[in-house]
Amino acid sequence: MDLSAIHRIEQATALGWPAARMDRIDGWQVFSGLGYVGRTNSCWPLSYEGSSVEASIDRVEAHYHALGLAPQFKLVTGGADPLDLKERLDRRGYRVVSQVAVMTREGPMAAPEHWVDIEPKVSADFIQIVSETSHSGGDGQERVDILGRVPNPSAFGIVRQNGVLAAAGLCTFSGDSAGIAAMRTQASFRNRGLARSILRAVTGRAYEAGYRLFWLQVETNNAPALHLYENEGFAAAYQYQTVRLER
Repeated sequence: MDLSAIHRIEQATALGWPAARMDRIDGWQVFSGLGYVGRTNSCWPLSYEGSSVEASIDRVEAHYHALGLAPQFKLVTGGADPLDLKERLDRRGYRVVSQVAVMTREGPMAAPEHWVDIEPKVSADFIQIVSETSHSGGDGQERVDILGRVPNPSAFGIVRQNGVLAAAGLCTFSGDSAGIAAMRTQASFRNRGLARSILRAVTGRAYEAGYRLFWLQVETNNAPALHLYENEGFAAAYQYQTVRLER
């Protein structure tokens, strides 16, 4: 994927999964929130407009420290500006905390195999599933906060099994593309194809709304999710690393 297309998807993800705060430091976008969700608490160095890279890194670090957060950078493979930024950060002691594949597909998907309730904005039931399946209370709270900022309308899907909230997922309508996020399945309902039905249903709603390009982000060590998305026609477009300064 060429760099201009990567930039378009990156900006769509920023709109579709909105951070609590966005600042600019020498052309870099610097996102921040509660500190739990990587991409909404990182500097995105896609376009550099400063004169001293080291001084700009210092400013980013000072910004995060003032907020009580560990400095993080989200580095698109082959797309960071400047290109030697990763090496500069390595020398400062930054360490990789996640490796993420950005996957895309175009066109309609097959029909879902389960009934999926879809709403244009986040509901109490959707919030409940996200909260119950998050890594921690803080992680869940930040994700719930983000869901409240997602563009309206979007497509929030929920599957119930025998009246129980079983799975959820979101297709966020973001500019000229739509993105999959917040895919969750309760542990006792896994391996039943519910995530596949959610994926198909929410992208189907987006397709009805006129969207043709779909994207998602998934950690490269999440083999089950990668398998699902590949089987549903998504292909890796590019990757990024989140690197963090822990000291």
